[in-house]
Amino acid sequence: MKSGLGLLATLLLLAACGSDATAPAVPPDPSMQQHERAGQLAYSLDRPEDAVAQYRQALTRAEARDDLPAIGDLSFNLAAAELRANRPDAALATARRARAELARRGSPGMPALDLIEATALYRIGQPAAADRLAAQLQSGDAETGAAASFLRGLIADDQGDIAGLQAAGQALSRSGTGGNDKAPAVKSTQQADAAELRARLARQQGNFAEARSAALQSADLRRDLLDYRGLARALSIAADAARQSGDLPAAADLYLRAGRSAAAQGDRTQAHAWLDQAIGLDQDSAITEAARQALNDISQGDTD
Repeated sequence: MKSGLGLLATLLLLAACGSDATAPAVPPDPSMQQHERAGQLAYSLDRPEDAVAQYRQALTRAEARDDLPAIGDLSFNLAAAELRANRPDAALATARRARAELARRGSPGMPALDLIEATALYRIGQPAAADRLAAQLQSGDAETGAAASFLRGLIADDQGDIAGLQAAGQALSRSGTGGNDKAPAVKSTQQADAAELRARLARQQGNFAEARSAALQSADLRRDLLDYRGLARALSIAADAARQSGDLPAAADLYLRAGRSAAAQGDRTQAHAWLDQAIGLDQDSAITEAARQALNDISQGDTD
């Protein structure tokens, strides 16, 4: 499974805030509203499994009242929470089900749902399908287009496609990463994405010092955004750049930090890979001990 693209931060912002479309002029359903608020709270507290459960209950109420706008919005929220809970298969099914219903009933599509579908496809190992869908979204609104360009950059980097990676970075810049009219969190998200693509491009071109610097810049931005999956990914890019430049002590430390972050998020597969890298590279007993302790904690969690 791809660990790389957590929830695109644009989606995080939208899901955390909810949508005005779930507050129709007709009297609302108190149960639906209660579950939606509980889902938003769980999401904001980084409890994605609880958010999934609450959004699913809210969506069930929306279906009971045959409220199409609420069905669309809550399906998006549910799929976003499923992605954050590292359940891309479930997110893909939720997004596709909602898209089909919206189309069947003649309602305009939701680019955010398409973006979730593309993200889920990437994370389940279908990069070609993800790239085709993301390409269609690049010409949409600025936030969706920027997130789609970032996704295409990740796909290009995985494939060693330097030209594609450059094109994705340029498209992300054209989406207005420096616009003053954007919400601060959206602007910071796009800055973090742009820095990560710069890091990946520099690494592909053998400029490991620039790759490391840009990756750490992205990690700092993602920390402030509470995008810990993206932070761990950025740390791993910095670690790889340090390794390729021959700075093995720094690489071991960065892999430890990336693996520990991934472990704390429940991403055990990626945590194992990065922590093993830290142990394999390290000449510092403190780093080795910390990495082994983190691996031990994961193993204990597996048996609980």
